[in-house]
Amino acid sequence: MRGFHVHVYTTIRVKVAVSAEDHAGAMRQADDIVGRGIFPVRLLPNGAAVLEAEPAEEVTGYLVDETDDPEFENSRAYDAEYRPCDAGDSPGCA
Repeated sequence: MRGFHVHVYTTIRVKVAVSAEDHAGAMRQADDIVGRGIFPVRLLPNGAAVLEAEPAEEVTGYLVDETDDPEFENSRAYDAEYRPCDAGDSPGCA
């Protein structure tokens, strides 16, 4: 048998606390924290065959919660281009 290293690209969710005027500003701040330079979360391999783990370089979407909204009534999903998923014109929302 031959050995292989298989890179499995997957999406991870990273919850980031920010202060902003609106959802769009909050997403931009989160991008500045998560998407620039050194990734602020450590992904630790937890299986004998897993050699390394790092985030994929693609953002596939956002979920924005408001911290003073414990029932999540103002939460909203957006695609990778900051378009609301419930607007009907976003191809990035499933």
